[in-house]
Amino acid sequence: MSDIIDVSQACGKQARALADAGVQTIIRYYSRDTGIPEKRLSALEARAFAAEGLRIAVVHEARRGDTIGAFSAEKGALDAAYCIDYARNIIGQPSGSAIYFAVDFDASALELKMQIIPYFQSVKTALTAPGVGGYKIGVYGSGRTCQTIAHAGLANHTWLAQSTGWADHATYLKSNAWALRQLAATKLGEVRCDPDIANGPFGDFVLAVQPHAESAERIVIAREGLRMRAGPGVEHGVVRVLPLDARVHELKLVGDWAMIDINGDGAADGFVSRHYLR
Repeated sequence: MSDIIDVSQACGKQARALADAGVQTIIRYYSRDTGIPEKRLSALEARAFAAEGLRIAVVHEARRGDTIGAFSAEKGALDAAYCIDYARNIIGQPSGSAIYFAVDFDASALELKMQIIPYFQSVKTALTAPGVGGYKIGVYGSGRTCQTIAHAGLANHTWLAQSTGWADHATYLKSNAWALRQLAATKLGEVRCDPDIANGPFGDFVLAVQPHAESAERIVIAREGLRMRAGPGVEHGVVRVLPLDARVHELKLVGDWAMIDINGDGAADGFVSRHYLR
């Protein structure tokens, strides 16, 4: 079993079991518009990985990232802006690590030229702008996609998809130019995953375990209880419901959402609407 896996569902609760099984890096998703909230890496999940000594890598995939309609210059700019904000302000992804962008279908040469290259040009413009954070760019896709985007100077790392029937898979595999190679899906304990093989550095990172933070005590004032979510927004799943008058510690604000500690140990437990705290 490879020590690198990519996973499309939340697996923070299995972090210890995965580490015990020999996993060293977990690749998880960012997504600006996914219809499946648990596909998106949450801050709580990332910290669960960090607590078990697991490294993290990330890939952005649009809601319809397996179709050409997800790619254009405009959508590249939107996806890149989302990733920069999410990486810096929600996950705390360090400078110098990579954000991959998935092209999850067998793109033709024409599709690459007309829509996917403009998409990655926008991504590069955004991620290399001064003061952004110094993130490297990765591309996931077929051999043809990886070769085309890398040759155009639009990616620092390439990740070859497992689909051997996609264009130029064998040729790109043999070239040894890839940073990651995806293998056939499997199951590791309770976690469905794809094993991956690295070919040198590929932009994964260690998320620092957060020290106990100075926090302000707040009281829940929602009469029917307050939903604590895995991320700052209603698109994130509900972790639990906090009762009226529950005391929590506010660690930081993310827009209208408060990251809170419910145990007083300085670690983040979830996010709630700041308007229902006093």
